[in-house]
Parts: sequence; structure tokens; C-alpha cells
Amino acid sequence: MFIDGVRSIVNVMFSSETANDRLKVSSEKQTEAAPRTMLRSLVASNNDNGEFSLRRNLTPASLEEAVTNRKMLWIDAVDSDDKELTWLESVFNLHPAVVTDLRRADRRPTLLVYPDYLFLSLFQASLKGFNVESSEVHIIVGDHFFITVRSGVGASAVDVAYDRAAQNMDFWKRGVSYFLYLTVQAVIDAYYPQVDRISNQLNTLEEDAMSRGGRASQQSIYRVKQQLISLRQMVAPQREVLSNVIGEERLSRSNENRDLFRHLYERVLRLYDVIDSQRDLASNVLDLIERQESTRLANAVSRLTVFSMIFLPLTFLVGLFGLNFVTTQPELTIPLSGGWVFILIIALTLLCAGVLMWQFRKRGWL
Repeated sequence: MFIDGVRSIVNVMFSSETANDRLKVSSEKQTEAAPRTMLRSLVASNNDNGEFSLRRNLTPASLEEAVTNRKMLWIDAVDSDDKELTWLESVFNLHPAVVTDLRRADRRPTLLVYPDYLFLSLFQASLKGFNVESSEVHIIVGDHFFITVRSGVGASAVDVAYDRAAQNMDFWKRGVSYFLYLTVQAVIDAYYPQVDRISNQLNTLEEDAMSRGGRASQQSIYRVKQQLISLRQMVAPQREVLSNVIGEERLSRSNENRDLFRHLYERVLRLYDVIDSQRDLASNVLDLIERQESTRLANAVSRLTVFSMIFLPLTFLVGLFGLNFVTTQPELTIPLSGGWVFILIIALTLLCAGVLMWQFRKRGWL
């Protein structure tokens, strides 16, 4: 019985190890079967009934075939290296200046028009502590392809537009210009949470300044003002880019597309106005704090002046009774004892101080 029990335990252990090995081998096969794709991609194929079918994350060879067959596609290059950018340059016949701009991270928002495509650069803002960091979103728009090149950390707005295009096939019927609308809309929408966060900070600082004031609040408001200036420097060039997009014939061929981009332009204008109004509010709060500090300084000086005026007659009386360089013949004597004279001097000084303090309180100086 004991030997049979040991055998059963050994068989169970062996079968479990075999099952684990099989699971490990199957997972390794699945990993080998699904290699890491070079770029994220969406490729739409038009069926006979006019409906689109979507394929995702194709291999570079399949993407080249889709480009050759003029399939509508969206390629999202996240944290691309030189090899991927070189592949994009060869497949889509990109201008060397465009590839150079894709490798750089210090360009202004811009719109460049080429014969076969348009190149745009936009900025998405994010707050990191007291600093405003910008993440560049490069966009290449062709007749049947749409390419976004970005970093995966800061430019998360493209993920929103990419997921919307992947989930709704009706967007593909509107062409690649609608993908540009979705991307620009996501980039603009990403500014509003940052502006709301700064606005809440500014309102809190304003309430603190109204109640207490102080240098700490002043330093915080200076930081908020610098954040607003950074956001303004990002939004202002993008306003010009969208204005040029509205006038670009390839993107605004239909009235519907023109209205969409005009809507985005109006949203950027509103965003710019909100940033300006918040910047004006920050300046007003700074002026309020400076006025409060000037008022406190003036009050301190006035109190010192009042106290000096109170002690002025006291100093006169004490100095008067302390004179010893004038003598009379015969000597003038006060028919009072020294204690009564001391009490008289104290009473006169207190009376003068009391009268002055009553007058100052009556006038509101104390």
C-alpha cells in the first residue's frame, strides 16, 4: 500500500511537470508566431459590397503591398528609430528635409506642402510639476495614407484618435483628411485639462492672496504665469497652422471637411483666449499681492510715526525738567516734595499720551 501511494505521488508530480513544459513550449511558439511589429498600422480594404474591412499591425512587406495597391492606411510610428524612419522614407518617397524634421524635436508647429503629401507638426502639452513639457506630433497626409510619428510618453492624444479610427469603420469612408481632424481634435482636447488644472491652482492662490497674501503665494503665481506663457507659445503657432489647413485645397475639398477644420480653428482661438484671460488673472493677482504688501508697509510706517508723535511730548517734558544749565538768583524752588513732583511729571506725560492716542484713534490712525 505504501509503495502504491509513493508511485501515485511520483506520477502526479511527473504529469504536472510535463504539463508545465507543454505550456512553456506552447507560449514560446505563440511568441514566435506573433513577432513584434515594426509599426502600428491600420489598413482598410474595400469589399465588393462597399464595406471596409480592417487589418491591424501588418508586417513591413504587407504594408508595402498595401501602399502599392493604394489601400487606405494609418501608420503610427511610436518612438521610431533610424531604421523605421529610413523605411518610411523609402516606401513613401519622403523628402530628406521631412525625414530630418522627423528626427528633430525642436521644431515649431508648421505646415509644409509637397506635391504628394502634406507635412504637419503639432505640439501636445503636459504638466510635470511646475514645468510645461511639449511632445511633438508629426503628421504626414497623403491621398490614401496617414502617418503619425511621435513619442510614446507625452503624445498620448494620438492614441485616442487611433483607437477611434480602429473602432468606427464609418470614419474610413470620409478619407484620410478625417483622420487629420481626429488627431488635431485630440491634440487640442489634451490642452483643456492642463488649462483647467492651472485655473484651479490660480483660483486657490487668489483666495489665499485675498485672505493672507505673502511671498509664498507670489512665487507660486509666478510659476503659474510661466506655465501659461509656455502654453501660449505652443498654441499660438498651431493657430496659424490650422488657419493654413483651412485654405489647403487637398484637405478642404468638401464643405464638410472645411467646416470641420474651421471648427477646430475656432476651438484653438477659444483656447488661446482662455490662456490669455488666465494670464491676465495671474497678473491681477500679482498686482493684488503687491498692493497688499505696499499697504502693510504703509501701515507699519504710519504706526511708527504715530508712536513717535506720542513719545514726542513725553520727551519734551522729561527734557524740560531735566534742565540744569539755567539758574536763578535766588534759586527757584517748587513748594512740593520730590515725590509729588515725580508724580506730577508722570501724570502730565500720561495725560499727553492719552490725549494723543484718543485723537489718533478718533481719526482712524490707530
